[in-house]
Amino acid sequence: MMLFGSETVKARPVFQRIGDCLYRKGGAIYARVRVNGKQNWRSTGTGIPADARKWLEKWRREKWMQEQGIETMGMALNRTRLMVGELIDNYVGDGIRTRTGRLKSPATLKTEQVALKPVRAYFGSKPAGAVSLADCDAYRDWRTRGGFKGRRVRTPSVDLELTILGNVFRLAVRQALLKSNPLKGRGRYSSTEDTRHCREVAPTPEGLQQIERWLRARHEDDMADLLCFLAYSGLRIGEALPLEWKAVDWSDKILRVKREKRGIMPFVPIVPEMEALLRGMQKRATSHLLLPSALNPKAQWARWTIRNRLNTVCRALGLGHVTPHGLRSYFVTQARQSGLSDAEIAMLIGDKTGPSIIARIYGDVRPDHLFKQAQRIRLTVQSGQNGDGQPSSIKSSNLLPGVSPCASVTPQNANESKNPAPVKERGVEQPKETSSSADDGTTSDPNRPSQPRPAWWVPERQSTESDTTA
Repeated sequence: MMLFGSETVKARPVFQRIGDCLYRKGGAIYARVRVNGKQNWRSTGTGIPADARKWLEKWRREKWMQEQGIETMGMALNRTRLMVGELIDNYVGDGIRTRTGRLKSPATLKTEQVALKPVRAYFGSKPAGAVSLADCDAYRDWRTRGGFKGRRVRTPSVDLELTILGNVFRLAVRQALLKSNPLKGRGRYSSTEDTRHCREVAPTPEGLQQIERWLRARHEDDMADLLCFLAYSGLRIGEALPLEWKAVDWSDKILRVKREKRGIMPFVPIVPEMEALLRGMQKRATSHLLLPSALNPKAQWARWTIRNRLNTVCRALGLGHVTPHGLRSYFVTQARQSGLSDAEIAMLIGDKTGPSIIARIYGDVRPDHLFKQAQRIRLTVQSGQNGDGQPSSIKSSNLLPGVSPCASVTPQNANESKNPAPVKERGVEQPKETSSSADDGTTSDPNRPSQPRPAWWVPERQSTESDTTA
């Protein structure tokens, strides 16, 4: 205790060294240890030097085991106590990021948060280290039978929910909360053959006309405009609903849109059918929104309202099941039948995957168009000339006129084609050739003109009488 004038100030206790990395402060002993690369004080919880040295030795041993990748007993005990619900909270608190640590889109965040509700209801109270693939099979049966709020789902939804649960475990492994991902190696319950693509829920041109007429006959122009707009633009419903009239560029005949799923090509061409539709919508416009709700012109349509109304119309007309996303496939199919390539269509709908997804997911071939194209097939060999005696205009043939398809081109054949031999007439005797060349390069035929000697020709040396004698 120290005195300063009339005030009394208590002296702060200081660390007194009593051993290697051990210090006493007050009635407790502290150890000087390194945590995450920084020196820190750590209380041993005792004032006895022998017990403090045991704690320091234990901490040093655990640190060495972690550096060598050996699991400590405390880590194993803590892992067995972790529940799946706690790991889900950790995953949501981390921001539901991708494997590379990037933030996901708002639509994906909403989807995962909804999918985590049945996962938490089933797995939340289970130890994370005890989850097995058999639990996944039991969860599939529970979901397909309506175990969560009586709602039955299909196996693709179950696969999505278990994939998100696998992401929860993956983050826990990354943060050293789990030793391994218990769902690693899990197969999928759904197959590509059972997956229903959007081309299967797309209307035909006649079906779209019936839907439009049915709605306009009941003065539901707002809903008819919305469905036709989706079919004529190829936009997703989430891309079309926020559009405003200022997005329409009448001079360049384009629509300026904001793509979802990191899409490309932020423009939609205004084709003649789209222009006629927009002109009619402009006359009936009562809001800044391009597709306002019928109940509130200042608000957007609710997506479930659009789906329910479209289902009602299809049932009333006796049509197959049609969805708003199927109208996107309608645009793709019409573009393919109009002659556009898959790469061009992928750019028009703003899909960054490219032409592969057009043929696999969106595109369809209707029977009427297929049979019309089949009439172009020719199954017999076509003559080289048409009926008027004119040569064929087919440029794909690489055969010369009069050449057999089985003939092979050789250097000798090529020379003969350039200098054809005279044709022998039947019954006319042809003169025999007597073209024997002399050694000096001249011909023995007196009636045949002599040919000039080549520059390399050297006359053969004649043998003389002296050479014979020698």
